[in-house]
Amino acid sequence: MKKRFEPVNTKIVGLHKDGYGITEDPKLCVHGALAGEEVTALPFTRKKQKIFAKTTAVLEASVDRCVPMCPVAADCGGCSLQHYDPQAQIEHKQTFLVDTLADTQPASYFPPLTGPVSHYRAKGRLGVKYVDKKERVLVGFREKLKPYITETTNCFVLRKPVSDLLEPLARLIESLSDPRTLPQIEVAIGDANAALVFRHLNELDDNDLERLKAFGAAHELHVYLQPGNLETVHKLWPADGIERLQYALPDFDLTFDFHPMDFTQINPEINRKMVAKAIEYLDVNDADCVFDAFCGIGNFSLAMARRAKHVIGIEASIPSVERAKSNAVKNSLHNTEFYVADLFAEGPDMPALQQANKVLLDPPRSGAFEVCKKLASSKVERVVYVSCNPETLARDAEILVAGGYQFDGAGVIDMFPHTTHVESIACFSK
Repeated sequence: MKKRFEPVNTKIVGLHKDGYGITEDPKLCVHGALAGEEVTALPFTRKKQKIFAKTTAVLEASVDRCVPMCPVAADCGGCSLQHYDPQAQIEHKQTFLVDTLADTQPASYFPPLTGPVSHYRAKGRLGVKYVDKKERVLVGFREKLKPYITETTNCFVLRKPVSDLLEPLARLIESLSDPRTLPQIEVAIGDANAALVFRHLNELDDNDLERLKAFGAAHELHVYLQPGNLETVHKLWPADGIERLQYALPDFDLTFDFHPMDFTQINPEINRKMVAKAIEYLDVNDADCVFDAFCGIGNFSLAMARRAKHVIGIEASIPSVERAKSNAVKNSLHNTEFYVADLFAEGPDMPALQQANKVLLDPPRSGAFEVCKKLASSKVERVVYVSCNPETLARDAEILVAGGYQFDGAGVIDMFPHTTHVESIACFSK
């Protein structure tokens, strides 16, 4: 017989980078707890020789504890830190950044970039599951460390209107001919419109398609279908021939078209602040040639092109590069070039580095190791590095400093409130 977990009272001695409370027992990890607290914790799973528990009662509370805005925050994996005061979250992330950069400290730390802490999230993947025991569909984020969908009617971090549509979406999918064959819904929200991409494993019949169209019309949503891989994504509703959403960077008089499956920044308000701050730190002027590594659809590139003499963007994704090119045309920018290339590959110096005097890096979590090795021996005078992983930022900063760069500053960007993700920005100069 499987041994049942029993609740335990425990002292929390620290907060792990993954958001759970650290106890004096190195095997016991407690979600929903903060450093300095004493809590009652109920274990719920074992993973990698650790026992994970959730807080069921707070016996001695931290001064940084607050009431979560979401009633299912303790269970939902979409957030980890809603019980943590938002300002204290920022300080915790700043401390983690400082500790991670301990071997290569910057000359100063920038004030954090902050924004809304609710209804900020413009991209997401919602899980969908027909639960036989409940005889109904659930739509939402998955539970912490479990494959189950969190049972909830609203999401307090998704942007409206999608935040309020979890229950209507569940009822919609229940009405389809085979609700068990829709495993997920991709959410993409632009400045004026929201899109839902329904992944379906079996063919939808005509009645199904009409129900999806009616849902899109009733809630003013763009509805897309994905019967296979990403190349199969196509628009169902409205039948207006417009395949793109839009977002703007008003400070730079820019409007971007993007496909719902394109990579775009998850937090639009923070993105506007981040782009402006990156260009300020890079000190872009009309004499500069700027290399934008990992340029995506041109989020930083086109803003820099408003100030620079020339901008060269490189990205591995062919659709993203095509989107960057079309967005440059859309915004009447003629001083940009965009190329498809693998920036993780080893090899000789990139031509873009030989032309550029300034570089912006915005890599994925794995960082920009190869680009930084090439930068270290280049004549590039200034580098701004936007990072979504402090650990790879620290590694790459060491390479740049060893190559003669000064580490001028770094700071936290609160792109993902209530989560353990630490986004940051760093500046280097020769």
